[in-house]
Amino acid sequence: MNATENVTNEAQGNPLPPKSQVLETGAVVGQSFDPVKQICAHLNAFHVYVSDPKRCVEVNHYCSHLNEDVRQCLIYDTPAPNARLISVEYMISANLYKTLDPEERKLWHSHVFEVKSGMLIMPGSEGLPTGIWEEAETKEMEDVVGIYGKTYHFWQVDRGDKLEEISCRWVCRS
Repeated sequence: MNATENVTNEAQGNPLPPKSQVLETGAVVGQSFDPVKQICAHLNAFHVYVSDPKRCVEVNHYCSHLNEDVRQCLIYDTPAPNARLISVEYMISANLYKTLDPEERKLWHSHVFEVKSGMLIMPGSEGLPTGIWEEAETKEMEDVVGIYGKTYHFWQVDRGDKLEEISCRWVCRS
């Protein structure tokens, strides 16, 4: 990989110099990345801003399960290796959602519309037969349709921001 491949998506900053590339390679060999190794699902969706429903951004969720009732997702602007981390979403079961107080519930959204409209999908995997992949995606969507999400969106790539902003923006989808 050359240095220019490390600068994508119009993010502000300089390409990684050879020293940083060597240090990155050493870190991969010498460190544990156990939390991110637990990621078990890639979901693609469109997020709509609460403050401006005319704005939306395509997002790629990389999710891990803390347990049967809680998922946590790192959200990137693309599925490319050097994508920008733009959001975090927590997902909880309907049973946990029911335990939240009414004010907290207002910060969470259902995934019913996203799943049933096709706005939320599990992108296909190369190398797997189509029928097997479609069955896997159907099973995943059967799980996701019944859970609730709370999203913190902090890099507004849809308007061309070159860096993330300090203040978080809430996004939700109907």
